[in-house]
Amino acid sequence: MVKASIFYIVWQIIYDLIILPDGRLDHFLSVSVAVLAKNALSLFGWNISALDRLIVIEGYRGVEVLNGCNALTLMALYSGFIISFQGPNKKRIIYLLGGIGIIFILNVIRIMAFSLATVYFQPHWDTFHEFSPFIFFYPFVLWTWYQWTLLSDDQYRTDSGLSFA
Repeated sequence: MVKASIFYIVWQIIYDLIILPDGRLDHFLSVSVAVLAKNALSLFGWNISALDRLIVIEGYRGVEVLNGCNALTLMALYSGFIISFQGPNKKRIIYLLGGIGIIFILNVIRIMAFSLATVYFQPHWDTFHEFSPFIFFYPFVLWTWYQWTLLSDDQYRTDSGLSFA
């Protein structure tokens, strides 16, 4: 718990004092998500355009990927748990890189869904936006964290000579 708290405090300081004022990482993630969502929807035949962080299906409201919607904070929180909780280092790297990559892909799918929501569910767009993390991110993150604790628990039993099998 202490390790996770320290990680979170350090992350907030680095983000607030360096990453946010610089803006390049947030901008890169936001634009990347918007462009990839636009390209994926174009493959499905949608007439869609992207300009920087904004994607628009022709004739409908646009979706802008703001800093708070680029999943950077979630990637950091996810990483903090994996780093703070004990486990095998080789698998830690796999969980970190794989998890961050999957969170990024889930965010592209989420932004695609937002764009389609402007077409099919415009009156409910705000509700969909508010609850989207519960649909797209949290099931994956919680399942992955749980899997990580199982790995950690197995290593603890092996390292300490304890066996419950």
